[in-house]
Amino acid sequence: MPPAFPSFLLIHTYHPDFLRRVYRDHPDLAAQPFDLQRRRLFDTGYCLADAYGASLRALGCPAEEIIVNADPLQRCWAKEHGLTPEGNVHDRRRSIVEAQIRTLRPEVLYVFEWCPLGDAFLKDMRRYVRLLVGQVASPLVAGRTYEAYDLMLSSWPPLVEHFRRAGLRTEHFRLGFDQRVLDRLPDTEVDLPVSFVGGFAPSHPDRIAWLERLCREIELTVFGYGIETVPESSPLRRRHQGPVWGYEMYRVLRRSRVTLNRHAQIPVGGRVCAAFANNMRLYEATGVGTCLLTERRTNLPSLFEPDREVLTYADDAECLEKVRWALEHPEAAREIARRGQHRTLHEHTYRHRMIELLDRIRRHL
Repeated sequence: MPPAFPSFLLIHTYHPDFLRRVYRDHPDLAAQPFDLQRRRLFDTGYCLADAYGASLRALGCPAEEIIVNADPLQRCWAKEHGLTPEGNVHDRRRSIVEAQIRTLRPEVLYVFEWCPLGDAFLKDMRRYVRLLVGQVASPLVAGRTYEAYDLMLSSWPPLVEHFRRAGLRTEHFRLGFDQRVLDRLPDTEVDLPVSFVGGFAPSHPDRIAWLERLCREIELTVFGYGIETVPESSPLRRRHQGPVWGYEMYRVLRRSRVTLNRHAQIPVGGRVCAAFANNMRLYEATGVGTCLLTERRTNLPSLFEPDREVLTYADDAECLEKVRWALEHPEAAREIARRGQHRTLHEHTYRHRMIELLDRIRRHL
């Protein structure tokens, strides 16, 4: 009989640029106790923060969370538990994580992939837990098999099919929105006509050309990491306002009359599928009440009603047309934003997702 409220240990991996910035901007942070240091990192609102853990605990499940590549944080945990890890950075990380797993003994070890621990280490950790779960919706790491996992979850349907073809137990599991964000956002003047928040990386090959075309036509403000990969001559350089993370990103979204979305290209089995709406921006933008303009994808109607709860486009010309329409009809755009936010807050929060997650976990325990 599976436990009604299984215990979890959730393993995060944060973007190195974000971690460098946080510890640079807060030089006292690395000296703080583990619990306080972790709280400070989560309180930035970066990525998922502790949305999963907090929502699971609210449902009655014990849940702990660690950030595997936040090295000052992890060294602090080791010191507080009398450990002196040895070897290179990867050896030390694995040593500390293993000690955390052995100390906490969770029933479910839940790993957000883009994780530096590796298949062999994760497979070895199965002896300490009842269920090893991986969640991934980003490009797969070359050489990884992901066979260590008892269960894979992905919000990206092509990855679900890929893992199933490889013989892995896999289920579709959507992303969501942390409703607590709204308690931390001040009322903000809408002073950005059109924004784009995102990254410039190998998984975004068409993004630069698309944004460059828009820059020549509209007043577009761009935020994100990886601008160094963009040519110096690009008009994006003049529109770029730097990377934004966590609550800083949410404030930019809330300041925007319209914010643009463009999905990354995720190759699966050597092919890129552009049929599905999937990324976090769908929920982040609508969750804070901003009018979102996103690609018209086949599954989007199952998430949001196109052109009623979010604006949609099929090509660059229609994207430009919809931007101009929203700017010329601000009250209609605000109504779309209100409907989109209502849909997210009533169907797409992480409390909704954790109820769905527990149903899946109990079936596999």
